[in-house]
Amino acid sequence: MVQLIAAGLAPGAAYAILGCCVVLLFRTTGVLNFSQAVLGAFGAYTAATAYDGLGLTAASAAVIGLLTGTGLSVLVGALMTWLFKDSQVAVRATAMIAVTVGLLTVGLRIFGDVPLSVAAVVPTTTLDVGGVTVGLDTVVVLGLGLLLAGGSAAVLARTRLGAVLRAVSARPATAELLGVRVRLLSLGMWAFTGAMSSAAMLLIAPARSDDFRNLGMLILPALAAVLVGAFRSVTATMAGGLALGAVESASVNWPAVSGYKAVLPFLLVIVALLWSQRKQVWDEAR
Repeated sequence: MVQLIAAGLAPGAAYAILGCCVVLLFRTTGVLNFSQAVLGAFGAYTAATAYDGLGLTAASAAVIGLLTGTGLSVLVGALMTWLFKDSQVAVRATAMIAVTVGLLTVGLRIFGDVPLSVAAVVPTTTLDVGGVTVGLDTVVVLGLGLLLAGGSAAVLARTRLGAVLRAVSARPATAELLGVRVRLLSLGMWAFTGAMSSAAMLLIAPARSDDFRNLGMLILPALAAVLVGAFRSVTATMAGGLALGAVESASVNWPAVSGYKAVLPFLLVIVALLWSQRKQVWDEAR
C-alpha cells in the first residue's frame, strides 16, 4: 500500500502544480485559467516533436517545449488583458472556457490523438527511502511542487510584490493610477504559470501514455485540488493534489473502485464544496 501511495506522488504533484498555477493566476490577475493543463501539454508535446523530428537531445527539446508553453501562455494572457481588462470574473471565466476548447482543438489538429513519446529529462533512476522505491523524477516533480507552493505562499503573504500583485487583481484601475505596471505584472504571472505547467508536464509525461487530449484534461483533478484550497490557499491546493494522486494510485488495490478512477476528482470536488458550505448549513440547522 505504501508503495502504491508513493507511486501516486508524481501525478499528484503534477495536479498540485497545475492547481497552484490556477490559484496564483486567479489571485493576481482575476482570471480563472481552465487552459492551464493544455498550455503544459503544448510544451510537452512540442518537446516530443522536437526530440523525434529534429534529433535534439532530451534537454534541448525540453527547453524548446518549456519556451513554447511559456510563450503560448503569455499570448493568451495578452489576449485576456487586452480584450477583458475591465470585465467581471464570470465573463473572463467564460472567455477562458472558449480559449481552452480552441487550444484543445488546435493541439489535436497539430499533434493528433495518438500518444507521443516524451523523452525523459530526469535520469530514470530510483531511490530507496525507508524500504519504498521512489523514482528520481517523482522526487524532482514533488520538490518543484513544494517549492512552488511554499515560495508563492510566502511571496503573496509577506512581500511588497505579493501585496502589489493582489492589488492588481482587486483594483487594477486604481493600481495603474498609482503607477503600478499592471499589464507587465500580469503578463509576468502568465509567463511564470505557463512555465511551471510546462515543467510539470515535461516531468510526468514520459511515464504516461496519454494523448494530447488526456494531458489537457488533467485540469479536472487540478481544479479539484484548487477547490480544496478554496481558490485562495496554494498550500491547501498542494495537499489536495497530492492526496488525490495517492488515492488514485491506491485504488488499484480495489478493483471495484479502480474502474472509476476518472470519477475521483469529481467526488473530491463535491466533498470540497460541501465542506466549504458547512458553516452555512450548520447555521441553518441551528
